[in-house]
Amino acid sequence: MWNKVTYYILPALLCLVCLTGCSSDDDVSIEQPSAQGTFVDTRDGKEYHYIHVGGLDWSVENLAYDLGNQDLACVYQNADDYEKDDYSTANAAKYGMLYSYEGAMQAVPDGWRLPTDADWAALEASHGYLSEAFNLLYAGYFTKNTAATAYNGNRFMGSWAYFWTATADESKVGEYYFARKKFYSTQQMERLSIAPSAYFLSVRFVR
Repeated sequence: MWNKVTYYILPALLCLVCLTGCSSDDDVSIEQPSAQGTFVDTRDGKEYHYIHVGGLDWSVENLAYDLGNQDLACVYQNADDYEKDDYSTANAAKYGMLYSYEGAMQAVPDGWRLPTDADWAALEASHGYLSEAFNLLYAGYFTKNTAATAYNGNRFMGSWAYFWTATADESKVGEYYFARKKFYSTQQMERLSIAPSAYFLSVRFVR
C-alpha cells in the first residue's frame, strides 16, 4: 500500500543510490609532493625537475636523452606524420624521447633507475600521478610493428601516455614487461605488458 512513509522514504533511497553509484572520480585524495628539486644530467647538460611522492623522487619530465640509435631510442615525428620513418628529436623538448625497453634501461641517468611495477603501484595508490606537479605528458608511443597497427610510426601523441616499468611479466610465454598507460581525459592509470622491442614508450625515472 502506498502510504506516507513510502512517499517520503522511497525518493530518499533512490537519491542515495544515485549518489553512491554516480560518485565522481574527482573525490579521490591526491598525495601532494613533500619535496621537490632539480637534477642535471651530466651527459647532455639537460636539467630535470623532480618531486618526492609515493615514497620516491620521481622525474616530472619525460626522459629526453638521445642515445643516437634508432633501435633503442624513438623515431619521432609530428603527430600527423604517421607514414614517415625519419629519426628526429623535434618533439623531445616537450614530450621527451621514446625508448625500447633496452633503450630505456640504457638511457636512465646515473643515480636513478627505471621504476618497477611496484613503484608505479605505490604511486597509483597515492594518486600522486594526478598531482599537477607530476606533469603527466601524453607522448603516445612509437611502433615498427605493422601487425599491431595499420602502419608504423607515432601513435596517439597528445592523447595517451605510455611508460615503461623495469618489471618482467612472468605470467606470459616469451619476453614481456609491464607498462602503464593513461588517457588524457580520465583519471585511471592502466597496467599492461608488452614486448620489449616492438614498442617505444616514454620513461620517468626514480630514486
